[in-house]
Amino acid sequence: MRDEALPRPAQADARLRHIDALRAVAALLVLWRHVADAYVGLGAGVGGHWLASLAGSIDVGRIGVVAFFLISGYVIPFSIHPERPAPIGTFLIKRFFRIFPAYWLSIPLGALATCWLWGRPFGLYEFLVNLTLLQDFFGVTPAEGLYWTLLVEWAFYLLCVLLLLGGSLGRPRRLLALSIVLTLVYSTEMLVRWWSGATLIGSKAAFMLLNLSLMLVGTLYRTLVDEARSDDRVVRAGLYGLLLWHLLALPVGAVCAIGFEQNATIPYALGLLLFIVGASLVRIRSPLTDWLGRVSYSIYLFHPVVFMVLLWGLMRLPADSPLRAQHLGVYILVNALITIALATLVYRWVERPGMELGRRCARAWVRRHPRAPATAVGATVVGLRGGDPRP
Repeated sequence: MRDEALPRPAQADARLRHIDALRAVAALLVLWRHVADAYVGLGAGVGGHWLASLAGSIDVGRIGVVAFFLISGYVIPFSIHPERPAPIGTFLIKRFFRIFPAYWLSIPLGALATCWLWGRPFGLYEFLVNLTLLQDFFGVTPAEGLYWTLLVEWAFYLLCVLLLLGGSLGRPRRLLALSIVLTLVYSTEMLVRWWSGATLIGSKAAFMLLNLSLMLVGTLYRTLVDEARSDDRVVRAGLYGLLLWHLLALPVGAVCAIGFEQNATIPYALGLLLFIVGASLVRIRSPLTDWLGRVSYSIYLFHPVVFMVLLWGLMRLPADSPLRAQHLGVYILVNALITIALATLVYRWVERPGMELGRRCARAWVRRHPRAPATAVGATVVGLRGGDPRP
């Protein structure tokens, strides 16, 4: 079967409630890991150490991050509308205003919570570089350690744009081929490192490629499995092969090579498994998870602010204070509740107005650029409308 461009799903813009639930779970897993790690040593009387041991042994935080990446692959490519005027400009404008307003607010709050309260340096230069989201490129301290994931998100947005320009965004075979190549490069880097200690492209580059590959897996999974919009057996077999590689073959090989400790392939496999379960097998739909999914970005961004400020306050109490001898589950629950309350406020006053501003800016962009450029985008539009452009 030819690699034909696919039509858009009829409900591409509808809210995917079960995916919102998956977002909520992913955000709370990250919160669990960070709070457990920070509070386990708060005092001799702290109970529930098993919560920290479990979170660390399988790295529930990384599981949540991997689930987030797969969700982005599941959602983002379908939010681009190549059949509409100025699809690239409107897509990037909306993504900018979806990510940056809350991110910018998190920088001073994150600097306060992780640096200034603790006497760690974070000056004007660091603050200004953080505003660009390019702190990793300049070797600058991030206000929050989790900002690297936002850079991965933007790399995926730009990859989607390049795929659109190349007429490949709606073509499963091309997406599969790219995902396989990225996975092979990552796997080669890891295998060489495990067996010889050498490095080819470096850990950061390898994991960036892995994350982008998994995002494309999320796109293919929605296309072939959840919505069954293609009966291409080659692509389906390739997707299942990728899933088996990440779920079984790579983790088993890694365990044989380096054991279980510090083995990132295990939480990556568990994050992929969580995604499959949440996307297809256990589709949770409830008002609570609907809301938690909507505010999950702010839960993710602002939970370090909450737990670090609370930890700073608790550390200033006497060592025998009852507040420093609670069960870890209590600390996790309290931090989760305060974080959700803060995230709700940020969503109401920052995220939602930012998204509306992005929509207005996108409409203004369309008025100034009423026609899509006559490039490869045009070929993609034809294919998405049911034509037969060259493969």
